[in-house]
Amino acid sequence: MAMKGFKKGKAATSDINVTPLIDVVLVLLIIFMVITPITIEEMAVNLPKKTESVQKEDVPKDQLVAAACKDGSFALNKRIMSLDELATQARKRLRRKKEKVVFIDGHPNAGYRGVVQLIDTVREAGAERVGIASLKDAEEFSACSASAAATTPAEGATEGAPDGAAP
Repeated sequence: MAMKGFKKGKAATSDINVTPLIDVVLVLLIIFMVITPITIEEMAVNLPKKTESVQKEDVPKDQLVAAACKDGSFALNKRIMSLDELATQARKRLRRKKEKVVFIDGHPNAGYRGVVQLIDTVREAGAERVGIASLKDAEEFSACSASAAATTPAEGATEGAPDGAAP
């Protein structure tokens, strides 16, 4: 009997058979495509159960509101002043307060840089908490109006145009 073996002209093939691998990958792809929409139903968000609007009478008279104006100037409680003067006034007023809270308001067309400078300034002046006022239309924004500045002068500040305002 003769042994059956390899013929001299044909060598053994060393290729990997990828057909089973492709089958397994396609099955896994289909499984993940079916499961993914089921697992992502909604994003978890903690919303308040009840929202209340604050009455104007409930706002304290000594509340500090710093504002960034459209022209690059700044105001504290509707009194236009420079950023350095605002820091000094805020520091004086916050020193006497038990709760050191300052609200930031910005004109819709005020630059981002000015608002960030204002936030940094009131933080450095001693504000422990900084609140951001809701966005208003240009017609509703009155924190930098000249008539409002004349009615509520800041302590130790002089009347006049904004000086030393940051760009």
